[in-house]
Amino acid sequence: MAIQFNNTLGDFHNFAKDQGFYYSLDQIYDFYISLKTKPFVIIAGISGSGKSKIVDLFGDYIGKVNTNYDNFELVSVKPNWTDNQGIFGFSNLMTNTYEITPTVKLFLRAKVNPGKPYFLILDEMNLAKVEYYFSDFLSVLESRRVINIDSNFFQALDAKLDEKYNSHMTLSQAIIISALTLPEEDQFRPISDFRQTAIAEWWKRNYYKGQDKHWTPQFRTELNQNRPANQFDSNGFRKDGSRLASKAFFAMQSGNQYKLKNPEDMDEVTRREFLFISNLISEHKVKQEKINLHSSDSPLKVDPLQKDYSGSLFNGKDYYVPSKLEIPLNVFVIGTVNIDETTYMFSPKVLDRANVLEFNNVDLYSAYGYGNQPSSASGISSSLDKNSPFDMEIELPTLNDAKILLSKYPEVFEIIANIFEILQLKNRHFGYRVINEISRFIVLYMNDQGDNPKNALDIQILQKVLPKLNGTEDQLSDLLKELRNTCENNSLFRSQNKIEKMMDQLETTGYVTFIE
Repeated sequence: MAIQFNNTLGDFHNFAKDQGFYYSLDQIYDFYISLKTKPFVIIAGISGSGKSKIVDLFGDYIGKVNTNYDNFELVSVKPNWTDNQGIFGFSNLMTNTYEITPTVKLFLRAKVNPGKPYFLILDEMNLAKVEYYFSDFLSVLESRRVINIDSNFFQALDAKLDEKYNSHMTLSQAIIISALTLPEEDQFRPISDFRQTAIAEWWKRNYYKGQDKHWTPQFRTELNQNRPANQFDSNGFRKDGSRLASKAFFAMQSGNQYKLKNPEDMDEVTRREFLFISNLISEHKVKQEKINLHSSDSPLKVDPLQKDYSGSLFNGKDYYVPSKLEIPLNVFVIGTVNIDETTYMFSPKVLDRANVLEFNNVDLYSAYGYGNQPSSASGISSSLDKNSPFDMEIELPTLNDAKILLSKYPEVFEIIANIFEILQLKNRHFGYRVINEISRFIVLYMNDQGDNPKNALDIQILQKVLPKLNGTEDQLSDLLKELRNTCENNSLFRSQNKIEKMMDQLETTGYVTFIE
């Protein structure tokens, strides 16, 4: 079983098995789509079921795919955390430095490598009250909103570049922005792809002074100025030229095909300007609040012996902590939980903002080849495309996702509405955020899978609706029966089975929670 690191579902499945761990394709695909829908996932389950390990393995695999071996931090939550210092650190007024944490280190590494995914795992995250130590993160996460990429967007970028470099946006900068706003930018493209983007057209209208017939040659010149004709780098690409774009892009030996470099492949000056542009796009494409870390005017060192801050928050060795920090869009947070007398239950505020995955099934047949193959009568598809690639770009759910779901799968939306009405009678219903996130999950889950959309809905009821249900027999008995009947009538087998377990627990103990 050769592991190819080709960034596909099947290859990671084989990678996990090669490391001695078994996860079904369904589990992996669910975990992946949950991360894309909302980069905050909670994993519950029995001890030893692989809750922490799937994150470790996934981070390791994605790191090798992206040649990024420092993309993972495991933080063990402490019972005495009553504020955010355990997660986000604090400024040391005596030394004028910052007491940095693994979380802040990960965020800074992610910020200077915006094209690569990073993973933060909070181990046993409910040993302390999540609302105490993680409220800043939850608030910033919910402050995110998508900004339209239009002339207003480009003008905002232009103003920030002018403020930084004391000049309007250059053509080289516009070409870099073209690459960053194109889908699947990590591939060689013909020059026309970069020239026909909205930002290129905007720049041409506002700043190009030449004739139309010279526009294409001017674009080519920007990417090739002073590139030696017959000199190639260690990758076999043409050597860099003298302009920013010709230093920021790889050029094939022939055919006028170009690809944006990874930041680590750029020289220091080019990398610094590229990261400034890339972070500007992230800040303007998705609007979000920032976490307040300290009140100093400039970034703080983490060690008094470090050199003074020179423009890079992380230079491969030293960290510099800004006064405010947003959650980078390439950071995914996963929390693992256990339920016993030493832990706390989650509030609706936390559960609303996450997908809750349960890892309770232990498949002896698939893991060890023992016994009989389990029945697939759960209604969950076994026909997932193993060649389905991982695309770790976060998809922010919006009202439009619910409209898409209603248009494409009206029967599924009707089930959501029915469940909403059942919950509303007991004041347990969910808001717009949850509807949008359920809709986005289903739409993403269905991409290229040709599956039954009810399977995706089944997963979301299990992960977004049922986790919020806890209470006494008087509070939940009738409600659970109605939900069970709705799931049974619509072949939502996973959710039906879970509800029946909750009903058994309620009958036995008089009280029930989702997480066992």
